[in-house]
Amino acid sequence: MDARPRAEVIAVALPRRLSDIEAAFAYTHALMHGTTQVTTHITVRGDLDPEHFRQGAERWAGGLPLLSLRIEERSDGLWFTSGPGPRAGQIRHSRLAPPQTPDDVLRQELNDVLPTGGPLWRLRLVRDPRAGTAHLYFSRNHAISDGHSTGAVVRALLDALFGSAGASSPHDVRSMAPNGDELTYCPPGRPTAPLAARPEPVPFADHRPWCERGADFVPLALTRRESLALKARCKRVGVTVNQFFAAALAESFAVATGRTEVALFTAVSLRKRYKESATLPDVGCFINVVDVPLRLDRGDLLDHARQYATLLERTDAAWRPPVREHAAIRRAVEQTAAAGSAPGICITNVGVVDPALGPHTDRVTGYRTVVNRTGANYGVVLHLGTLGGEFRTALAFGTPSTDPDMVRSVAKALHDRAVSPDAVCRSEVQEV
Repeated sequence: MDARPRAEVIAVALPRRLSDIEAAFAYTHALMHGTTQVTTHITVRGDLDPEHFRQGAERWAGGLPLLSLRIEERSDGLWFTSGPGPRAGQIRHSRLAPPQTPDDVLRQELNDVLPTGGPLWRLRLVRDPRAGTAHLYFSRNHAISDGHSTGAVVRALLDALFGSAGASSPHDVRSMAPNGDELTYCPPGRPTAPLAARPEPVPFADHRPWCERGADFVPLALTRRESLALKARCKRVGVTVNQFFAAALAESFAVATGRTEVALFTAVSLRKRYKESATLPDVGCFINVVDVPLRLDRGDLLDHARQYATLLERTDAAWRPPVREHAAIRRAVEQTAAAGSAPGICITNVGVVDPALGPHTDRVTGYRTVVNRTGANYGVVLHLGTLGGEFRTALAFGTPSTDPDMVRSVAKALHDRAVSPDAVCRSEVQEV
């Protein structure tokens, strides 16, 4: 039961046509070998009995209509329909087998593509009794998921596995999300100036056949002390953590590739942008990706962070939800699939995940979301999130389209900027 007051949710009946945003993700998944498939890795304290896990996972799956969805392609486009409960192999469990690491398992999950037309999610438990931990890997089609809904659905999973300790979840995960194209969009502002031209695309390091391509990531973590120090620096100079990481990512990528201009795509939640926002459940996919063109030869990191903030606000205000025929969306995805370059790089931020976990915050010791980028629709993507005051990030990329050595170079440069007290020194000194 939803514990917070909310307006009556919009009644949604199946079959339901996919929105423009949902269809774009669905076609990308289907036509680009799982590109945009999302996997969230949750680490919990203690061992987890496989039978207890199976029973809890089946209760969870049976209680969320979202997890019964299928996507069906008809003559007029893509439609959500409902399918049977979990299939054999959809809920899995195994033991960690050294020298295998939890990150190795995450790579496996990223590259184990959910079949088109079948179930839209998979759940895997990997036990590590020697370390006293258990790892949960929740993979799903991006058409049914965004950063907000992930936290709500994971909370429901943890409740099913461990109980809720009498704490009712504030999330509505038992209603179906409406078609966003049928909602009334309210822009956050008005465009104030013409948008800059997009920088040159990022050519693939190696353009291979699909059977030779895959998804990978480089983990990037800051300690709690480093994370708190970075937050304090950002607060002192008047930029948000997201603005800092965006500028640091763009600078690091520019240095590694010898560029002075970068198209930095930024994921933006649309959940509060509709006249009907108060009626939305806590499931579904309501996001946009805003294209922010950055010049990186004018000032230091703080200057670039402020430039990014200004341009993001401007481009976000100018964006309007596209409402295309699904055939046009498919053609656009086919063009992306055939490309030999990426339009730029990307940053996503799920924010602070602790509130979504409710009574499970002490149990959960790790939480990271990574997206499959086999098709390299972005050169590299920074996935940002915070758990227990620590930044848990990863750089996702498609291999060998994006050079792994380049990504590791970007990761090192990004980490150096994040932990260096002098990262914003010139502008900061001028302001003191």
